[in-house]
Amino acid sequence: MRIEKPSLVTFGYKHQLKTQWLKGNMPTVKKGFYGDILTKDNVTLEHLLPHSKGGKTTLENLVLATDHNNFKRSNLPLKDFINFEAVEEYLAQFVNIRLKDFNGNEYIKVIRKTIKRLMRE
Repeated sequence: MRIEKPSLVTFGYKHQLKTQWLKGNMPTVKKGFYGDILTKDNVTLEHLLPHSKGGKTTLENLVLATDHNNFKRSNLPLKDFINFEAVEEYLAQFVNIRLKDFNGNEYIKVIRKTIKRLMRE
């Protein structure tokens, strides 16, 4: 009898953040938003404000996370899952990354702004 790993739901969201990471253009980014180690097999886009609650698939609302943690959080409030130490470690990986359509320093600013707003809600 063969036991297979249950498949996690994937919604197939696409964005330059994940695309550039998968292409290897962000070699300093090794950990996800929750402090988890990212691999090509487990990386997903996590909406800070869940898509099901009106969150858009825009850079201001997206972070990289593992499929496990994305599935675990589901559409629950960010404040129930956030670890500020892991967040700072995640954001620090993007300092001075500059790609054609991505500026790591600006990304850090907009993600901090989004988190601050969501913590007040």
